[in-house]
Amino acid sequence: MADVMPVRTSTNKVEGINRCECGSVRTIHRARGKRAKFLYSICDDCGTNQQTGKFWQDKFNQYYSSVEALQEAERQPQEPEQSEPEAVADKVEPEPMPTETETLSEPEPETKPKAWRVILTGIVLGGLTGGVITRLS
Repeated sequence: MADVMPVRTSTNKVEGINRCECGSVRTIHRARGKRAKFLYSICDDCGTNQQTGKFWQDKFNQYYSSVEALQEAERQPQEPEQSEPEAVADKVEPEPMPTETETLSEPEPETKPKAWRVILTGIVLGGLTGGVITRLS
């Protein structure tokens, strides 16, 4: 399969290319406006991926300027993992599990009630108190 630089009609210029999960070459673009800090990809088979999570943004940030650079990087062997993972595992001490009193002492983050919930509560309470007042009058 001969990989070629895909042609895009996107208004955002192509930052680079990398290999999609489906195996095709996808183009990487920088968004504009309030999403300008994010990259997105366009693949011929998978379509547009605009996910902004760290996992996807890390994948999009690993791009190449040309198809030749991509193929060269794919030919190079990946860095071998540590040959003695057991020895490293022996040196790492596990963190102690927090006791029940420690977990209870941590302050819970305050969450504000959602607007629809506050409005619904006001309507219900208003209806109940209005009904009680009319019956007592």
